[in-house]
Order: sequence, then structure tokens, then C-alpha cells
Amino acid sequence: MKSNMKNKIGLLIAILLLGYGIIRIGVGGALLAQTFEIVSSSDLADATLKVKQFIDIRADKQIIPFTLTGYFTYILVMGILLTTGAIGAIVRRKWGFILLWMYLANHAALFINFQEINPKLFVLVLQVVLLFALIYLRPSKPLN
Repeated sequence: MKSNMKNKIGLLIAILLLGYGIIRIGVGGALLAQTFEIVSSSDLADATLKVKQFIDIRADKQIIPFTLTGYFTYILVMGILLTTGAIGAIVRRKWGFILLWMYLANHAALFINFQEINPKLFVLVLQVVLLFALIYLRPSKPLN
């Protein structure tokens, strides 16, 4: 594969990860704002209730118990890691890839913590594949 094509595909992957990170920040931030009653939306209240039910049902299984606020903060932090890591990958810096691996480790930790296998596991596996592809297609540049 030509170097220019590899670079473009890698850039597309990094941009997709950036977009997903921004969505995670938006969702985590919005749900936190709803939890702190900074905003009041019936859609956010419904989503918050569903997450609370998810956490409550798994209360006995959790290795580290999450509060609703703790869970939404965790989601927000994951979004920040993903977004910042994707920006680092776009500018081809090693720290970007490190942050992306940290994001994936945090994502995997949720499955372990809740001892839960669900369809979102597919998203995690897909992101691992995308990160390996990104490292191959658009590796970090050494600092000069």
C-alpha cells in the first residue's frame, strides 16, 4: 500500500476516534450535568435512570462500586483520553497512542468491574483493531 494512501486511511481512523471521543465527552458531560441538576431534560433523566438501574442491578457484582456520578465522571474521563489521544495520533505523537491505549484499558476495566459481557464488547474489540491499524498506517514520528 502506498505511503500516502496508508497515511490517509490512518488519518481517517484517527478522525473517527476523535469524533467518538467528542461524543463520549458530550454524553458524559450532559449526564453529569443532569445528575448535578445543572440541566433538566426528560431524555437525560430517562438515560440517567437507565444507567442507575444498570448499576443497581449489578451492585453485588461490581469489584469497585460506582455511584451514578462516579460512573458518568468515568465516562467523561474516557472521552477526554480518547479525544486527546486521537489528536495526538493525528499529529503523530507517541503520547497520543499512549492515551489511546489508556482509554482502551479504561474501557476494558468497565467490563471487568461489572463482570458483564454485552454487545458493547464488540465496540471495544473494534477499537483495539482500529488502534493496531492506526499504529501500522500512521505511526508516531520521532521527536527531532
